[in-house]
Amino acid sequence: MFRINIITLGTNKNAWVDDAVAHYLKLLKKYASVRIDYIPDIKKSKNLSKNELTDQEEKLIEKYLKSNYRIALSDKGKKYRSEQFARFLSDIMQKSQGSVDFVIGGVYGLSKDFLTDSRSILSLSPMTMSHQLIRPVLLEQLYRGFSILSGTKYHK
Repeated sequence: MFRINIITLGTNKNAWVDDAVAHYLKLLKKYASVRIDYIPDIKKSKNLSKNELTDQEEKLIEKYLKSNYRIALSDKGKKYRSEQFARFLSDIMQKSQGSVDFVIGGVYGLSKDFLTDSRSILSLSPMTMSHQLIRPVLLEQLYRGFSILSGTKYHK
C-alpha cells in the first residue's frame, strides 16, 4: 500500500482540527497508509531570528523524513486543479518507490534551500493559512485526489 508521511511542526491546538484530521485519515485508509508526525515547537523560538528558527526546524524535520521523495508545502509552490492534483498523485505513486513525505513548515515556512532540495513544491492556496488549517486541507485534497483516481463520486 502506498505510504504518505506528513511532517508538520506543532500540535493541533483545537478539537475541530483533531476531528477533521481523524475523519480524513479514516477515509484515506482504503487508498494509502497515512501517518502524521507532529514535531514539537522549538523552545524559546521568540529569541531566534527567522533564519535561526527555520534552520533548527529543518534539522528536526530531517529526522522524521521516511522517503526519498519529499514534497514541501509552500504558498510559492505549484497550484493544481483537483484533476491535475489527482494526476500528480498518480505520478508520485509511480516515481516514489511507494512512499512520499509531505512537509509543512513552521511559522516562517521552509527555507529556500529546503524547497530547492524537495522533489516538488506544492501550494494548496496562494493565501497564507494557519498550520492548524493546512493539515485537514491537505488530507481532504489527498482524499479528493484518490477519489478521482478511483472514479468514486466524492469529487462530483
